[in-house]
Amino acid sequence: MSITKSDLEFLRESLYKLERKITTTLLVLKLEKDTHVPDLMTRVRILPAVAVVAQAERVESFPDGDGKLALSIKFLPRTSEIYVSVKKLSQMIKNLPGVKSITVEKYNKKNILLRGKKIVF
Repeated sequence: MSITKSDLEFLRESLYKLERKITTTLLVLKLEKDTHVPDLMTRVRILPAVAVVAQAERVESFPDGDGKLALSIKFLPRTSEIYVSVKKLSQMIKNLPGVKSITVEKYNKKNILLRGKKIVF
């Protein structure tokens, strides 16, 4: 079996390509009263596998002082399973200070549900 020049090119190219494509998700975070949004977004940006974080809407405030923040996040999923990828990302974000809960709204610009209900972590 001989290796052709085109086979070598394919192997060389595959070394530098990502295994999976970057995915976009829209998450809505419920925040504690005194959470500083710019600092929280910086903490999300430095999480493993996160590429881009952007605020999707203005922060909404509730009468009790809590807030709601919609974030558009581009990340590199660790697996091809949607739920597992979103769960890992959400768990990392939920461990950050000031985050009470996370609702997954969209995955690759499509609404996402689990058993007919929104996914909440």
